[in-house]
Amino acid sequence: MRRRRSDVEVDLTPLIDVLFMLILFFVLTAAFVQGRLDVDLPSGRGETLPADPVVITVRSDGSLLWAGEVTTQEELIERACIEKRKGTPLLLAGDRAAPYGFIASLLDALRLEGVDEISLALGGEDSHP
Repeated sequence: MRRRRSDVEVDLTPLIDVLFMLILFFVLTAAFVQGRLDVDLPSGRGETLPADPVVITVRSDGSLLWAGEVTTQEELIERACIEKRKGTPLLLAGDRAAPYGFIASLLDALRLEGVDEISLALGGEDSHP
């Protein structure tokens, strides 16, 4: 006598476990990629900031980012003034290949608007080629 097909059961628990592990892997991988800076920082030593700063990035082509999002110099200065009033520390991460004059003029424009406390991001001593 033949068995009917309806009697066969497939246990899906191991499959669900594997799927949860894959989802967890991709979520964690995406979280680590987000905090990465795409700039080649100059090397040096410095102090660690006491609080989580807002990161201002100057790329090698001169483009500006405010907390990872592309912005203009005018918007950046306006946002920096607001954050200064809140007491949030600011961190300038300038690419090693960014024009020095551009970074100097950005710092000067920030200073003229009252943002006179800004930290500079540095890479480790072994970060230079």
